Order: sequence, then C-alpha cells, then structure tokens
Amino acid sequence: HPAHHTPPTMSASVRDPPSSDAMSRNQKRQEGRKQRRQDIPQLMYTKHFSNCRLPVLVTSSSDEQLLRLCHFGSVTSPPSDRRSKLFAISPSKSPWDRLRLVSCPIQGCCCSVDPSALLSHYLSDHLPGLGIPFVEVVTGKRVSLSCHVSSLVSDVHTLLGVFGYRRIGLNPLKCPRNTHLPAEYRQFSQHGALLVFACRTQHSMLWQTKGVTKPDVLAIWASTPLQNVVISLRLLVQPANSPRYYTKQVRARPIQPCPARQSCGEFIRTDTNVILISFEDLRQLMDLDVPQQLLTVELKVVGEAKI
Repeated sequence: HPAHHTPPTMSASVRDPPSSDAMSRNQKRQEGRKQRRQDIPQLMYTKHFSNCRLPVLVTSSSDEQLLRLCHFGSVTSPPSDRRSKLFAISPSKSPWDRLRLVSCPIQGCCCSVDPSALLSHYLSDHLPGLGIPFVEVVTGKRVSLSCHVSSLVSDVHTLLGVFGYRRIGLNPLKCPRNTHLPAEYRQFSQHGALLVFACRTQHSMLWQTKGVTKPDVLAIWASTPLQNVVISLRLLVQPANSPRYYTKQVRARPIQPCPARQSCGEFIRTDTNVILISFEDLRQLMDLDVPQQLLTVELKVVGEAKI
C-alpha cells in the first residue's frame, strides 16, 4: 500500500498581547522622538543660516513703549532736543549692562545704545535725515561709495555708508543679534554692521617735516558695533578721472564704550587701521577748489575672526 504522507502543518507562534509596561515604554519613546524632532531646528549648527527661521528676541511692552516714545519725541521735538541719552534698554535687567553701552558714532549724536541696538538706532533716527541707505555686502565682493572731498568739514566725522555682511559659520543661537530692528529690516538681525567714515583733520605724516602747523590729511576708516571680533577689510580710495589709487587692508574699529569718544585727530596718532592721504597729494590729482570733487571708495570684507 502506498504510504500516506500527511501534509506538514504550519505552526504559528501566538504572541501574548503587549503588557501595559511595554505600551508605556513605546509611548515614551514616541514622545521622545517627537520632542527631539521639535528641538532639531533650534539645535542645528548651520553654515549659511537665516534668522527668518529662528526665534527673534521679543521686546517687552515697557521696551516697546520706550522706543515709541523716543521715536515720537524725535519727530515732534525741535532738532536741538532730538538726542536722547539712552535709546534702547538692554534685554537684561542687570545694572551692569549699562557698562556695555556704546556712544553713537554719528557726528553730533549724544545717544548711548547697547551695541546690539546700534543698527536699529541708525535706521530709526538717522536714516530719515541723512538719507544714507543700509546696503548688504557679500564677503569677498567689492562695494563702491562716493566721498565729496570739498564738502568735508575739519574734524567732523562724515558718514559715507552703512553696510551689513552675512556672518558665515557661526552658531546662530550664540552669536549676537541686531535687536529692535524695523520690520522691513528683520532679515538682517544676524548681519555684522559696518559704518564707513571720512574726516579732514590736521596730522603730521612720517615723511613730512615737523612744524608749527600740521598739514591737512584725509582719513577714511570703518567702525563696527561688534565686540571681541576682528573684521578684516580692504579699502581702496581713488580720485575721479585718475589712474592713481590708495589701498590698504585694515580692521574695523570697535565703537568705544561710554563715555569714551575719540576724535579722528586723536586716534589716528596710534591706530593704523585708517587710510591717511595728504591733501598735498590730492591737489596734484584733482582741483580741490572746485566743488563736488569726488573720491571713489571701495570696500571689501575679507574675513572675520574672534579675538
């Protein structure tokens, strides 16, 4: 008789229903993963970061009221009363933060501001009157501006341009921000601010004979509210319709804390981060007696490093 082979039976393993402890562990894991996904945007180290995707410092109601009052007073009060002693309060309530305040570098302004609020102070209080726009620059690329030599007043710091460059390779959660910016400038809250100045003053150049009267020189430099940072710049100055030019790599000068405020004639004695051009040299290249004589100034941000 042929042997009957019974078909093999498939044995299925029966699992016990998950216990309440296992379910609670799974729920905790899922909640942990969900929380980590929510924290990732705030913990990322990005090379090219944009503050539009990150939380921006929100001012308290008292700070906003102070800013509105200061802005309202700057519009309604006479010009002699438009300069307030304190533009913005530091986000911290510590009285020691007043030691961090810096003097506004704009000529004739007596405001004391937190370094992070300097750009906002310029955009809110000085831009409408001076009309010098804020321009974004790219590291490694040149940007040009003009200097009217004949309009420079002796020992008066004349603002030539206000720039902001995108800071690269920093942790966006730790680098300082520009606070209290107007709504249309919020995208520049993590840019480094640069202010370029020119001044006509008296100074003895090294190759000139020391005399009773010092010759006139033109000084051009850049300032920044950033602290503990070295910003390397390449400045180029060229008279109009002349192939000759002056160029020098300098560092942006940190704006001095209150109440220190140095004039151009004082700091050029010891600070080498300034382009100095003798007016005797300029007279050989251009007619300084004719108004509207222009100098082209080129600025290029070379790089940034921590001190």
